[in-house]
Amino acid sequence: MSIAKPSVSFNKVSSTCHKTLKVLQINLGRAKAANDTLHPTSDKLQSDLLLLQEPYIYDSQIIGIPQSWNIFNSISNKAAVIIPSRQLHAALISCKQNTVAVKIQTGQQPTTFISAYSSPYSNIQETLLEIQEIISSLPRENIFIGADLNDHNTLWGYNDVNSRGTATEEFILANNLFINNSSDAPPTFTRNTSKGWSDLSLCTQQMIGEIANWEVLEEPSLSDHQYIEITIHSSVKNCTFTRYKTRHGNHNIFLKNLKPYVNSLLRAFRNSQNEKDINEATNLLRNCVIEACNKSYRTKNQNISPTPNWYTQDLEIEKNRLKALRRRAQRAPQDQRNARFQFHKEELKKYMRKVKTAKNSGWKSFCTIASNPYGTHYKAAFRKATKPAELIALNNHDPSGNHLKIVQDILEKILPHPANSNSSTYIPPCTANDCPFTTGEVATVIYISPKEKHQDQMASTTSSYSKFSRNSPSSSWNFLTLALNWLNFPISLRLEISFFFINTANLKQKRLLTGPFLCSRQ
Repeated sequence: MSIAKPSVSFNKVSSTCHKTLKVLQINLGRAKAANDTLHPTSDKLQSDLLLLQEPYIYDSQIIGIPQSWNIFNSISNKAAVIIPSRQLHAALISCKQNTVAVKIQTGQQPTTFISAYSSPYSNIQETLLEIQEIISSLPRENIFIGADLNDHNTLWGYNDVNSRGTATEEFILANNLFINNSSDAPPTFTRNTSKGWSDLSLCTQQMIGEIANWEVLEEPSLSDHQYIEITIHSSVKNCTFTRYKTRHGNHNIFLKNLKPYVNSLLRAFRNSQNEKDINEATNLLRNCVIEACNKSYRTKNQNISPTPNWYTQDLEIEKNRLKALRRRAQRAPQDQRNARFQFHKEELKKYMRKVKTAKNSGWKSFCTIASNPYGTHYKAAFRKATKPAELIALNNHDPSGNHLKIVQDILEKILPHPANSNSSTYIPPCTANDCPFTTGEVATVIYISPKEKHQDQMASTTSSYSKFSRNSPSSSWNFLTLALNWLNFPISLRLEISFFFINTANLKQKRLLTGPFLCSRQ
């Protein structure tokens, strides 16, 4: 059966951004001030991805991080991967006690970023084993590791070798990893008279040619450790969904633009004879709704996270002054060096107090100058941000491959295809076939479908489906009845149309059961 389709096919925009990927690595030393300065520093350096160790934790959450950033923590919260860039979409590969790994689609194949931490008082083999398990599950793939293992070895700057450094060296050789640290680089850790190079940056052999730069920065971190910036030459692939502003009307215009397609939709559903036909009819329904949305609603722009308003120009000037004092102390004669470093340390303490004061008073000033009492400050205080569910690789599944493979594994787990099921263990039910849906049941589902504004990427399209179903309930009844008769839910709408179906146990909360929702909360 041939079905004429609208010009649009998918409610998404795919793009390949050819640029360098900037990775920022830092051990925050469990310092609140270090967490506070992470946002302005990342904004200044235009970092795409952050590999953190020992962030400041309060109530099991990293404090001082914008709500729009995607955060992936280890179980102990000692390691984290944070993605401030909206251009990157990550899939969580593994979350262990001291290690966390996420995968990003870069270039021709994905790249996995691992953040790990091992306390000097713990057994380093436990953390190395966690990293080993992740590497073994991703053979011949690009892997980058940012870790603070508190190990000494001359290969990355120390003058001595301890047992932890020997274990790490054997681990690097066994997995054929490459050390990005420069042996002549300045120390990444300084405290009083001690210094160290415990922050390691490793990668697989396939990534050596893509590492353009590895540098220890002079930016004050307000931690005992310094920022490390890694530049990776790789194109970044991303896919974004178009979000429509459906809350402010234009629904009648939407129905008017959709009305010419209703008769063809009904014919397509009624003439469906097999699984292929119903999938084609479902594609037609989806494309008609999207095209009508494009003609009726304005699209929502995703705002870039701005620099925090509490971080003033005076703080930036003071930070540059601290950098100059540090360079002056490093160049001072030997007899003056200790005094210079002591003066720099005292000024650093003053700067840290200024940062804490500015952060605490910034919220009060932001609320005071607000002209609208229900503006941004009200939303930030009383509305919880709802982020789209991120992809999570299923347990007992091969995590290798790109994001598409992970999605296919999730869909196969939730909605297995009848042809892939094990027929030898299948026991046919003794009950009669389900009776067809009634128009009352369809009307109930449409009535309890969410009407308020959600932050999900496809929620605006879902609202349009709801408007269409209320206006043309016969089309929805034909569609659901056919799906029930054929014992097959159309492939193309398994994620999108699932917004309609609400868990009856959570009916009061109107909790929606989407594919990513199910997988991320199992």
